[in-house]
Amino acid sequence: MKNFKISKVIGSFILLLVLGITTYAAGVRYISIATSSAGGAFSIIGTAMSDIINKNDPNVSANIEITGGSSENILLAKNKNVELAMTASDVLALALEGKGSFEGKKIDKDDLRGVMGGHMTTLQVYTLRDGKIKSFKDLKGKKIAVGPAGSVAGDAMKTIMDAYGYEINKDWKPEYLSHGDGAEALTDGNVDAVCIMSTLPASPVTTAAASKPIRLLGLEKEYFDKIMTECPYYIPAKIDADVYNGQDEKVEYTFGSASILITYKDMPEEDIYNMAKALFENNELLVAAYPQCNEWNIENATRGLEGLVEMHPGVIKYLKEKGVMN
Repeated sequence: MKNFKISKVIGSFILLLVLGITTYAAGVRYISIATSSAGGAFSIIGTAMSDIINKNDPNVSANIEITGGSSENILLAKNKNVELAMTASDVLALALEGKGSFEGKKIDKDDLRGVMGGHMTTLQVYTLRDGKIKSFKDLKGKKIAVGPAGSVAGDAMKTIMDAYGYEINKDWKPEYLSHGDGAEALTDGNVDAVCIMSTLPASPVTTAAASKPIRLLGLEKEYFDKIMTECPYYIPAKIDADVYNGQDEKVEYTFGSASILITYKDMPEEDIYNMAKALFENNELLVAAYPQCNEWNIENATRGLEGLVEMHPGVIKYLKEKGVMN
């Protein structure tokens, strides 16, 4: 009988421990951040974001999700498979219009909310400096590496070639290669040009230019104006001379998009408020991980999101407290 009582006490004690652990685990909120392929800019930034969130809220466990990038991340957020998703403003615009890689899969803007805007990425189309291609008009009949299928660069390149009246797979041929493989294909003579949407300078372009001098192509103003009118989600951009080896002329007319962080409509206001506060007020930790994160600041809070989706109420609350939003 004595042994039975002891066993009962021990059993009760273990049960309390288990219940305590279960309660603690149940109290932790798990946050997934959809990023990109391993080593990509979004995965680096997302990892830094998760570290900041975890350090500032002991009741949250944030981790990144390795994904296919911007397009997939929008779907993950829309379907509530992740709490935060990194994407690009132009990809979000195409998703809301049901165009590009979202043809037949139009996203309802009411399903998503904005959290913060970030760094700019710039369209860069380059070829070998010693080649015959001097402008976009010379790309008719050429093979162009545009990144993986469904990439931001691929959609942008099609937009440009459509503006020039060049039909895909008829007047020009896209080659779906990673940006690193595209750079190598150019220097090996297997493609005629490469398109990339990235920060400046872009590592694959720097590598290609180190092997052989390159030429960056700029849009003629009439075509630039046409694209800006038809695609207002793109942001006008310029590229200074001498960013890359052989590139001694400034690109006056190109465009880019903003990297953005989104969530789904029903994310709790308090959670988003706390995460936004932590990220905005610890920007130096983001910059330490990825220098271009100096643009993920409160001044750019709505960059790339305005006119596309509403800001989340938790973010609005924080921005009003800081006097950034009325």
